[in-house]
Amino acid sequence: MTEVTAGSLLPAGGQEADHARAQLLAQALAPGGAEFRFITFTGDPASKARPRFTKEGRTYKTDADTQAETRTAWQLRRSFRQPWTGNLALGCVFFRPDRQRIDVDNMLKHVCDAGNGIAWVDDAQITAVYGVAELDVDNPRTVLVVARHVSSLDRSDLGKKPRAARRKAGVRA
Repeated sequence: MTEVTAGSLLPAGGQEADHARAQLLAQALAPGGAEFRFITFTGDPASKARPRFTKEGRTYKTDADTQAETRTAWQLRRSFRQPWTGNLALGCVFFRPDRQRIDVDNMLKHVCDAGNGIAWVDDAQITAVYGVAELDVDNPRTVLVVARHVSSLDRSDLGKKPRAARRKAGVRA
């Protein structure tokens, strides 16, 4: 078994090392877990935009944000026939094409929101997360790992009731 260190999770080695790195990331996020999915999205990683507000104070998403989320959702749909339930770990390495300042947490939020109802029932199931931004001018991409995760904060109840029923019961969606 390869020892998982900070250096072994870094993207040194180029695109051909993505699968090996994803396996190490899955081991680090969900030790002993046997089930995980490894997905690579090609192209510039998307980022969740700041919320926009109408004159009445209601929030809305920009068209660009909606389109990016739809593209990511379609890519996730190719790997998930139905949403996973229970606790999950999510790891993402975002290979950016330039040094533009984009927050890792906003790129993670984008992936989390795009996966709702596709890869997981609700992103509240994600009880372990890892995100890192790296530079790859020639091959921008997102390397994503989703794994089953054991946590004392049990999320197995998510997905048993429809979202509206959870809200009525006083559970935040």
